[in-house]
Amino acid sequence: MNAVNSFGRFSSAFGASSAGPCARCAGPRRRARGAGAALAAAARAGIIALGAALAGAACGGAPGGGEPVSPVLGGSPEAQADLQRILARFASGGRAERIALEPELLAFRRRHAGDDLARVADAHLAWIALEKGDLRRAEALSAQIEAGGRSATGDLARVLRGAALRRAGEPRRAFGALRPLVSKVIDPHVRSLLNEEITAAAMEAGAWTQAIELMSVWLREAGDDERAVVRARVEALLREVPDAHLTAALRAGHATAEITDPATDVRSLVAERLARAALERRDVALAEELLTRAAPLLGDQGDAVAALAAGAGTARVEPPTVGLLLSTRTATSRRRGVDIAAGVAHGLGLLRPGSDARLVSRDDGGQGSVDEALSSLTAEGAAVLIAGSDREQATAAARFARAHAIPVLLVHPPEPAALDGEFVFVVGEEPATDVEVLAAALAARGAKPIAVVGGDAGGDAGGGDAGGDAGGGDASGGAVAGGHAGGAVAGGHAGGAVAGGHAGGADAGDVALRLPCDGAFDARALRPLGVRGLVLAGDARCAEQVIRAAPRSVTIAVGFEAATSAPPGALVATAGPFPLTAAPDGGQAAPPGALDPAAPRRDAPDAGSTLAAWLARHPSPPSFWAALGHDAGVLARAGVRRLPKTGTEDPAEVKARRFAAASAVRSASTTLWTTSTTGFGGARVLPRTVGYREIGRAR
Repeated sequence: MNAVNSFGRFSSAFGASSAGPCARCAGPRRRARGAGAALAAAARAGIIALGAALAGAACGGAPGGGEPVSPVLGGSPEAQADLQRILARFASGGRAERIALEPELLAFRRRHAGDDLARVADAHLAWIALEKGDLRRAEALSAQIEAGGRSATGDLARVLRGAALRRAGEPRRAFGALRPLVSKVIDPHVRSLLNEEITAAAMEAGAWTQAIELMSVWLREAGDDERAVVRARVEALLREVPDAHLTAALRAGHATAEITDPATDVRSLVAERLARAALERRDVALAEELLTRAAPLLGDQGDAVAALAAGAGTARVEPPTVGLLLSTRTATSRRRGVDIAAGVAHGLGLLRPGSDARLVSRDDGGQGSVDEALSSLTAEGAAVLIAGSDREQATAAARFARAHAIPVLLVHPPEPAALDGEFVFVVGEEPATDVEVLAAALAARGAKPIAVVGGDAGGDAGGGDAGGDAGGGDASGGAVAGGHAGGAVAGGHAGGAVAGGHAGGADAGDVALRLPCDGAFDARALRPLGVRGLVLAGDARCAEQVIRAAPRSVTIAVGFEAATSAPPGALVATAGPFPLTAAPDGGQAAPPGALDPAAPRRDAPDAGSTLAAWLARHPSPPSFWAALGHDAGVLARAGVRRLPKTGTEDPAEVKARRFAAASAVRSASTTLWTTSTTGFGGARVLPRTVGYREIGRAR
């Protein structure tokens, strides 16, 4: 980070010693202008912080309380004169000139080793070490000075130590070293360097909230001659802070005292930065919030923000725009949201050269409702919406679809009563389905009693209803196909391994234990009931720790949430080509539907290419939520692809285009990742066969 020229402003405070011990505190001093003049002003002002008084009296204790600051003793007249000559040149010189003074400072140290001013010389030697990049020496010298007790020189030494730590790539340690000094340093030049360094440390550590607070301190405590430079630096730093943290800072600052001087209040810069972001992204919700919380701070952007917010209730369609609503209310919904967003982006082809698709997104984690977030997406021109990372949001989004006659694709099923309406499309699957199928498959293999770990361990996932019909299956071609589990045909082929099977009949008593996955998994919990089958319904982290700890005698079945983590020999839930994982020879394992003569054969040859396209941009195969996001994305893309290429706000035209988009979604036929079918087939719930297969063991 570029420094506001703080280093070069300290060194001379020594020159004021002749004016008396408290010359610095006696009243306001004139400040020179410009970088070079600032050094001259510092040279007239007093020593490197050290500036309380060489003659022996400080101007007071530590501001804000805390450990009292000891005065810097004046030392002998000869030592004062020697050091004054060195530091005058130190203050007026550039980096090379300061480094060149190291031999003279070392000589001073030898001549006056027992003098109190030796600590001042040590501080400058630490400073030189820092400028030379000798960070260990800078840190060691600074720590040695600090050990002498709190003083103006000691404060500077701590600031230099923090600067050394930050430059050594340890911003968190630097932040910890500097935090106790904030707003407690007397000398204005040391305070300026402190504020710059601790702000930089917080930024580099990603401590965004603290960084914004420290920018506020830095701007408020800046002297008249440096405020414009500091303000420009803070404005540049705010561009690196994620918008979510800026919005949180705006909300927190809204309740504080009124702004009396925008030039010294960071809230004005935060509001300006968010205003630019709202206008660039056409973010109606953010524009509305800015008008509510920070209208006086928007400056010349106020009218543009107001115009954007005024369009919040305007129905529009822009080509070819899809809206995505995510949830950040819980850790689970945030994790799902990341995967869904990646899948939607892939399905829309946003990363492909020449793609004309446009994606706008919102989340419901703030103070607004689902309706408000979806309204802002429609105001930005979305003709098709994707939402529903959990049942609550899906149900609310379904209501919105009916009320506003706009197609909404749900990646999680809503409440059953919310399924009505020609604009509600369900892409997702009931969370319990995979657990039911796997429990039935384990029971059919005799791997019972069964324990379900993770997921909704307290609900009815994997319950005794899993069996349904016990439909038979005949062996054919070395694979067992068929079977009926909870209404879903189970079976398939996995890279030549025997898979699928007869999932007929998990009785209520077969699932004997349900365990959460909110802590370390203890396999001893399985022993009292003699558990022989495990259904892993949690996420990949949960599955991995259970797989490590589970006894070898237990058969493992892995649900959709962690399907890409299934070990060899385990059963894994399947839905069309999912999970898209490479076969041992590097090819794509054939999807379960490949052995189903009624399933379109198109899935098998396309599976390898779709996985390759994903892996070209992602480090691992898609999760189930990413695969659902992909399917929602490609179906939404089909809905907007043939709409007119010009935008409209005409109510009749908006209604007609939304209806056309819904019809296109309903009739779309394309390659999907979570079903062997090619689309809704004229319906509004995506058909899907949930089955299982066995992961082949290495040979």
